Amino acid sequence: MSKDQDLWAAIVAADQKLARVRAEFYQHAEARHEVLVAALQGSNWDRGAALAFLEVLSDDVPELLEQLVEHAMSPRWALAARRAIAAGRHEEVAPALRQIIDRLLPTADPEEYRRLAELLRHLGDREGLRMLLDGASRRDDPDIREVVDDFSS
Repeated sequence: MSKDQDLWAAIVAADQKLARVRAEFYQHAEARHEVLVAALQGSNWDRGAALAFLEVLSDDVPELLEQLVEHAMSPRWALAARRAIAAGRHEEVAPALRQIIDRLLPTADPEEYRRLAELLRHLGDREGLRMLLDGASRRDDPDIREVVDDFSS
């Protein structure tokens, strides 16, 4: 086996081990929710691992939605948070997400409107996106109204 093949085999073995450890944590952690809450507030490594975990094993997504939306508003974590949110059960996530967004919009700046629109588009939540854009179209801020133009297509 070549050195490259050995390196690749090590990557595959590490991925297999990660899958086993994730399953072990998912099945046997006594305070899984609390650990995930802390991880989402922790170091970059902790946050990244928590978001990746939730993308694969998403049962905790509805309970962590507030924190996940917060991360979805951050340029650094937006895509990973969107993926984790999208992994959650739509029938639980969509209504809760719309409530969170409704609370955020009155004080949201243009960038926050844009991030929330990106999140809703990523989730394929056309109704939620329509509601966000309707609200944005009534705002006085031209930068917020620009979000309507960018996401109406």
